[in-house]
Amino acid sequence: MKYLIIGLGNFGRALAEELTTIGHEVIGIDSNEKRVDEIKDKISLAYIMDITEYNALKALPLKNIDCAIVAIGSSIDSSLRAVAMLKEQSVNKIYARALDETHYQILKAMNIDKIFIPEAFAAQILARNWTVMQKH
Repeated sequence: MKYLIIGLGNFGRALAEELTTIGHEVIGIDSNEKRVDEIKDKISLAYIMDITEYNALKALPLKNIDCAIVAIGSSIDSSLRAVAMLKEQSVNKIYARALDETHYQILKAMNIDKIFIPEAFAAQILARNWTVMQKH
C-alpha cells in the first residue's frame, strides 16, 4: 500500500519507519526541515511542505495514495486544515490523530475513516501487558 503521512514528529516518524519496514511505500511531509532530513533516507519520499498553505497538497499525486494519515501532534488548526484539504482532494482513506476530545469531535463531524489517540492506545497496551506480567 502507499501511505501519505503528514507530520513527522515522534509518532509520525515512528509510524512512517514501521510501515516502510513491513513493506509499504511511505511519503512523509513536515514543515520542519530537520525532521524531513532525518527520515528522507528511511522512507520512499519526504517533502518539506507547509500543509496549511491551500495549494500545497495539490502538488502531490494524491490519486495514487491508498491512505493519508494526519499525524500532526502540535496544532489542531494545522491538523484540521490538512484533513479538510485531503477530503477536498478526494483521498481514498483519511486517518487522523486527535489531540483532545474537542479535536476528536470535530474530526468525527468531518466523517473521516479513522480517528486515533496514540497516547491512549499505548497506555492501554502497557496496562494490559503489565497486568499479564503481574499474573506470571
